[in-house]
Amino acid sequence: MKRLVIYFHYDAQGQVDAPCRYAVQALLPLADLLFVTNGRLQAADRAWVQGTGARLLERKNTGFDVGAYREALLTLGRQAVAAYDELVLMNFTLAGPVRPLAPMFAAMQARPELDFWGLTRHYAMRSRRFGGQVPEHLQSHFLAVRARMLRSDAFWQYWQQIRLPRSYEEAVICHETRFTACFASQGYRWDSYVATDDLALVFVNPIMACPRELIAHRGCPFFKRRSFFTPYADELRRTDGQAARILYDYLKTCTEYPVDDLLRALLRAHPLGALAQNLHWQYLLEDCGAGAAGVDLAAAGLRLLRFAPVQADAVTAWYLEQSTKYAGAVLPQAAALFAQEPLLGVLCPAMPRWPAALQAQDRLWRSVRRDLAGQYTAPVGEDPPPAPLAGWALVREAAFPSGIPPVSGAGECWRLPLAAQQNGFYTAVFAPPVQAGADADQLTCALRASAAPTAVAKQLGRLVKHRLLHR
Repeated sequence: MKRLVIYFHYDAQGQVDAPCRYAVQALLPLADLLFVTNGRLQAADRAWVQGTGARLLERKNTGFDVGAYREALLTLGRQAVAAYDELVLMNFTLAGPVRPLAPMFAAMQARPELDFWGLTRHYAMRSRRFGGQVPEHLQSHFLAVRARMLRSDAFWQYWQQIRLPRSYEEAVICHETRFTACFASQGYRWDSYVATDDLALVFVNPIMACPRELIAHRGCPFFKRRSFFTPYADELRRTDGQAARILYDYLKTCTEYPVDDLLRALLRAHPLGALAQNLHWQYLLEDCGAGAAGVDLAAAGLRLLRFAPVQADAVTAWYLEQSTKYAGAVLPQAAALFAQEPLLGVLCPAMPRWPAALQAQDRLWRSVRRDLAGQYTAPVGEDPPPAPLAGWALVREAAFPSGIPPVSGAGECWRLPLAAQQNGFYTAVFAPPVQAGADADQLTCALRASAAPTAVAKQLGRLVKHRLLHR
């Protein structure tokens, strides 16, 4: 089968990162490839694409993937595209492959009755954000179109007439949720490679909700980059919030996919707070007692930093003081953790789940966030990333090739995680097992309370009373 892949790419800095290169190199033996990017590539990245033998199309950053596919098709022309037996439209939001691609293409080639197919499907749902009723559809991150449909007037009219989106939501409404129904209504037959109909009543979007299940048991060769940085509150509305970490651990231990190269790329392009939430960068460390003092941090390339903790109420101050007292007692396990996790750059104690402590953290973050955003190339999100607010941290010196930034107090402590992130390292917090158990129980109490309207009303009443008393 003669196959063409149009691979859509976008990077704000004009780079073709390691995960994109990995995917392109896996596709090249199976297809001719046109690499279309929204923007201008850096010289070295442009040379890499051209060196693979793929064609390159650089265009203005308009129309999202819809605009890129449309321009690529119209640039190639109908006659040239019609010479292929199959056209694949794929975008960089898929990471992988985690297994060889030839079996997937062979399995779908053995189904000649199909006119178009996709990797995965999204099931029907109601969504005000995406135009109301969203029909079941093939997801646009990977669509394959066969000759009968590819050479039809309908296919070319679709792309000539499509409205270019101005937002992610418009891209979903005008293309992703429309493509399948549009061509199915004209008699073209379709299916997805990954079979998930048994999950339709469980998850509307299985590739996001249970990616390890699709990879480990259903032959899916790709997963979504967004698994690792999607808004965590959205995940908690759809799942138990463990999907990303379960996926990462599976990729790391059970596949040869270089998942840490993906993490480095994501650290460059996405807020640390979002990555930390989805990947649960919180570890359990036991108190090792008096024998901890003998750890040779310098030999391990580590340094212990101390500075003034965040200013808060007396209870928070007491908890942070206890944390500082036991800093040395966790060093052996902490040093072992750095040896185990090569991308760990900063490790610090988790803030206590005392409401005033979390409020102090949020207030401080809001006061420094805008200034910090102007100092670092890595994006700074709305939520505070992990930081050593307790007044101490263990850092990997290799995470700071230009030197560890000076930190005199809690207001400057976010310099450490943001500088490490800019250099491809993440920051994590740790807690003793008893604190993690208490956190889980507090979350359970909060979830139960939120499910009971009377409890919510009672809590609001307490909050109003407290505010009035302290005016």
